[in-house]
Amino acid sequence: MNSFTETYADVLYLLQKEKLCSLATSYGDNPHVCLMNFTYLVEEDLIILSSRTNTTKVLHMEKNPSVALLLYSLGGQGEESKSCTLYGKATILPAENDRFYREAHHKNHPAMGTFITGENISIIIVRIEHAALSDQADHVQTWSAAPNFKHDSST
Repeated sequence: MNSFTETYADVLYLLQKEKLCSLATSYGDNPHVCLMNFTYLVEEDLIILSSRTNTTKVLHMEKNPSVALLLYSLGGQGEESKSCTLYGKATILPAENDRFYREAHHKNHPAMGTFITGENISIIIVRIEHAALSDQADHVQTWSAAPNFKHDSST
């Protein structure tokens, strides 16, 4: 496998293995970060999140859809620790279009129904544009859905 293929495989592994991420949003000069349950929908290569509609993160995403998500695996049992920062665009789905995604997210997090199927809960999908993957030796590799993407590894 080449480096690009290995990096993409490691990103997919984390997306399929992990269930929590840190979501970073920003609007104006106001950054915001929060811990979120997420679902990776393989068939559509996107991430599903949910949030109460009256939150800072939803307000930020309405104004600025650019988001970052941090996933991490602490390793163990012969696995190496890795972290992955995903960059993408968030879309807050209209209620009439969110049923499929809401159900998929709830199926992946059955104990979190209050945060997925309750009143005034928005379903958010994130399309991944690029990623930076780091191992415990601080080797950083990048992956991008866009051709000719150049990532600034200092971020």
